[in-house]
Amino acid sequence: MERNQRRIESLLETGQVRKCDRDTRPAVGTVLTREYRDVEYCVVATGDDQYEFNGRMYPSLSMIAREITGTRWSGPLFFGLKAPAQPATSARKGTRR
Repeated sequence: MERNQRRIESLLETGQVRKCDRDTRPAVGTVLTREYRDVEYCVVATGDDQYEFNGRMYPSLSMIAREITGTRWSGPLFFGLKAPAQPATSARKGTRR
């Protein structure tokens, strides 16, 4: 519902709907599972736009992904809510210089 409202507001303001306005937040109660280095991790989406992981609350999936991996990750990408960006293809692909 919020996503639709944002899209309507964007349309009224600019006359266009932004394609990148995608809401990757899972529904309340959704359990996200990810196996990383042979360990399975579970995260639960809560009603206050936070996530529960190992008995602690986190404001973002990215913070949890960093906790798990020790490096910066896109949380939605790490948990499979967002597809990886496609590499730009060159118009000259396969041609010689």
